[in-house]
Amino acid sequence: MTENHSQFNDKVDALELLMLRGEASAKTRSAMLSIAILDEVPNFAALRDTFEYASRQFIRLRQHVVLPALGLGSARWIIDPDFNLDFHLRRISAPSPGQLRDILDIASHILQSPMDTQRPLWEVFLIEGINDGNAKAALIIKMHHAVSDGMGGLLLLKLLFNSSREQISRELLPQPIPEDVNSLTLSRRGLNRALGDALPAINRLIRSGTAHTKDLLQHPTEYIENLRQQFESAQRILSNGDCHPSPLLMRRSLDRQLDVLEYPLDDLKHCAKHFNASVNDIYIAAIAGGLQRYHYALDCEHEALPLAMPVSLRRANNANGGNHFAAARINLPLTECDPKRRIAQIQHQVSSAIAEPAINIMNHIAPLLVHLPTIALNELGDLASHLDVQASNVPGLRETAYIGGSKILKLYPFGPLPGIPLMLVMMSHDGACYLGSHCDTAAVANPELLMRCLNDEFNELIDASKTPTRRAKTPRKSTVKAATQRKAVARTKATKLDTATVKGTQA
Repeated sequence: MTENHSQFNDKVDALELLMLRGEASAKTRSAMLSIAILDEVPNFAALRDTFEYASRQFIRLRQHVVLPALGLGSARWIIDPDFNLDFHLRRISAPSPGQLRDILDIASHILQSPMDTQRPLWEVFLIEGINDGNAKAALIIKMHHAVSDGMGGLLLLKLLFNSSREQISRELLPQPIPEDVNSLTLSRRGLNRALGDALPAINRLIRSGTAHTKDLLQHPTEYIENLRQQFESAQRILSNGDCHPSPLLMRRSLDRQLDVLEYPLDDLKHCAKHFNASVNDIYIAAIAGGLQRYHYALDCEHEALPLAMPVSLRRANNANGGNHFAAARINLPLTECDPKRRIAQIQHQVSSAIAEPAINIMNHIAPLLVHLPTIALNELGDLASHLDVQASNVPGLRETAYIGGSKILKLYPFGPLPGIPLMLVMMSHDGACYLGSHCDTAAVANPELLMRCLNDEFNELIDASKTPTRRAKTPRKSTVKAATQRKAVARTKATKLDTATVKGTQA
């Protein structure tokens, strides 16, 4: 496909500006990351040419944000006059033994690190020295959420990847013309634009007010009812409701861990068909069942968890970059063991959440929030941390893909962790679904156990769809038994450690 950089809006909207302000704190950074596992080390010159090509098509790769001085005017995406591809594309070596766990640990450090907001907001790392089965290298692609949402990121991947191992000759767009614009220049432009737009804006405001007044006078009942529905919908979305965060997941820290799971896409599709559901319904139901197992294993009874998921608002005429999504919130059931009933509960909640009249409320209040001082934004961020899980499902690429002459064996996605315990992202690629987990290890104290619980639940749902006549097993016993044994050992070790500490203190 051929993209044109003219499709990108140069205005930074309020939601993107909020994300950029969050970069100042480790707790509110919002970068996304993907890991492409490669069958061999790519030709670095060919890899560089690939990103040179993509940066001329997906113009956000060459833009950085300039903020106006004194708040006069709007922030803008500007073609960086100092753009240097070699700053953004780097190569490093993995520590021995170069296994998947080593790649994930490198990626975790990269994802947590702050981004230079004076430059275009992306970084790519070629990881060499990998020796894990057929994998010989990995490519880590990090992009700030202000650049684009997950669907826009998918468009970027389509530009980067080839359909064959041979390097394809592609015609470059002309190099974008740099803009040497600073904050004062932007403010002068904003002031001139504001003066020029003042009369038309006032005219539009008067017409809009007249239209609303006319609507109110002609249809007062419907108008007031619509306002009431919007207000009540906003209350449901912004309030905690009757679903409280799990006591297991309350702590917060700066420590993070990335983990992965994967399943055949056909298995998940067959499972969805068996339960008369979508693949996304199966995904959310498996998360519910996995977290149910995790809570049972750690002897914590909890009825439901607050979960948020993005809902795409992207339309055909939307810019390729940018963010076009809203957040739907549901209460993830932890007490329903029957998968069919659990899926039905989730389907009902999701359909209700998507139909909320005020589902796009964050985009409406972001222009107000963006002007708040940092301390107030941090307080609001703490209030938002009542969510326990965010789960995103991004459609991926169906075909086998290559980059720099190397085949992409696996493609793992990871999302940001803005003050919450757990972020899960699922993406399909070449017949497989890859699940990336990004967790705060103070909240999720046993990430390995959580991944086993999630994996057990996915496999049980898949197995149930393959053998529908077989009576479903009681789902939690093996995991609970193993976890209880581990817990007893851990308590014994902790007791010994506490005793040794006491003795040392007394000595």
